[in-house]
Amino acid sequence: MNLMSSLNITAGALSVNEKAISVVSHNVSNMNTEGYHKQRVNLEARNIAGQIGDNTAAQVRANGGVKIANVMRYNDDYLNNYYRDQLSKKNSLEQQLGNLDELAAIFDDLDGTGIDSALSDFYDALNNLNEYPASSSARANFIERAKTLTSLMNSKSDQLNRLTGEALGDGSSVDALEHSRIYSQYKSLNASLEDLAAVNKALQTTQTGTLTANNLLDKRDLILHDIAQFVDITVDEKQNGSVNVYTGNISLVKGAEVTGSLGVMTKSEFMQRYPSEPEPTEAAVVNIVNESGEIIVKNANDQITGGAIGGLIHSGTDIEDDGTVNPVSVQNSLNKLANAIAEMFNDMNTDSKAFCIDPDNTNHLKATNADNKIFVGGTSGTETVTAANIRLADNMLTKDGIWNISAAYFEDMSDFDINAVGNSNNVKNMIATRNEQQPALNGMSVEDYYSSMIGKIAAAGDSTKSLYETQCDVVDSLENELDSAYGVDLNEELIDLVKYQTAYAAAAQVFNVVNSCLDTLMTLGR
Repeated sequence: MNLMSSLNITAGALSVNEKAISVVSHNVSNMNTEGYHKQRVNLEARNIAGQIGDNTAAQVRANGGVKIANVMRYNDDYLNNYYRDQLSKKNSLEQQLGNLDELAAIFDDLDGTGIDSALSDFYDALNNLNEYPASSSARANFIERAKTLTSLMNSKSDQLNRLTGEALGDGSSVDALEHSRIYSQYKSLNASLEDLAAVNKALQTTQTGTLTANNLLDKRDLILHDIAQFVDITVDEKQNGSVNVYTGNISLVKGAEVTGSLGVMTKSEFMQRYPSEPEPTEAAVVNIVNESGEIIVKNANDQITGGAIGGLIHSGTDIEDDGTVNPVSVQNSLNKLANAIAEMFNDMNTDSKAFCIDPDNTNHLKATNADNKIFVGGTSGTETVTAANIRLADNMLTKDGIWNISAAYFEDMSDFDINAVGNSNNVKNMIATRNEQQPALNGMSVEDYYSSMIGKIAAAGDSTKSLYETQCDVVDSLENELDSAYGVDLNEELIDLVKYQTAYAAAAQVFNVVNSCLDTLMTLGR
């Protein structure tokens, strides 16, 4: 009986060490597999149940050899969660930096063709007009400089709208939304949520501590890392390895069920459906929907702060004067500048105390009127002036339009002189706006306001770039740490391989000896 027991023990040892070698082989085979966590066989003594006491024979009979306690998967939940947090921040900053880089490219005035140069040329043309108020060429030059300025504002506004549209759509067109980056991002995220729910389901029916379970856990972690690239998440792991996932306080996945996938709609569609809700500050609105497609969380934009989707939302936030620098805030600033220029120059040119030159007699003045605007907004000329629609008024573009720019101003109408072309020149008041502090421009002059806007873009770009580079270093460092903690070390695997090979060979030798003894006994028994 003892020899048969020994034979069973050594047979078990052969099987256990063979399986241990296969785990080593599995590790080595997957040393370059993304997301793979190295595994280690934990062995323990096999004991046969029964009363032992001080009976030596009973103690011997109780020895059952060796068995595999479990296949351990190297893992650190804290490190994983921290890595996902940092990965989410990196992707958010990456989206913001991309927008800021494009903003900087749009307002690159170094080549002398930007709004800064156009403003300078515009005021230089005013100075020239001040010196030669009756000169048709000076007046035509001013009109051309004004047209250049408005055209540049229109162009920059179009580029800003395109940049915002690429990220979030235009706020009204479904087609524009479906061609935006946030649309493709949310589709990919929803697919990952479905994948995670499927892995959770498999984990719930798989025995823990097995190769199958460990491989599922590797797949689970890869999917979680992928989800963290889109939104910031918190993870609640259950004993069987399945996880519940949340963004903010919103449940996305619970076990084998996707409890909240993302849905995206335009700002205008959202307000049409929910007119009583606060108006969103972004062109695209992210809602959370259940499996039936019913919206369970309206406008979750504020709750998604990280990941690529959080970064895209941030790049389209429209909150005036909160210090945010993105395409929308810059568009607002440019609109404010265009509107202020139009208001200032229109007020001066339509003032009842201002006078223009009579085109029929350029040595005489004539009264201006309330319609004698220099700048207007939109095709109709009656829209609120913005950077997108500012243009020269039609009366400035007629054959005699150059004479519609006021040439004189009389504070006391008793001093009026019809021949005083250039005396008490109203153009001087226009020139003064170059350096005057304007309440509509936050107490800054026209050029200072524009320079401040450009400075904010540059500062935000530099700051975000620095943060992004730092975040990249953090993520790279964590990836190295994860690789060190979970990755396959060939030296360690070689040591284990030699250990299990030696144990296998020893067990085989014992098996052969015991088998030989049994053969001898069988021969003697004949």
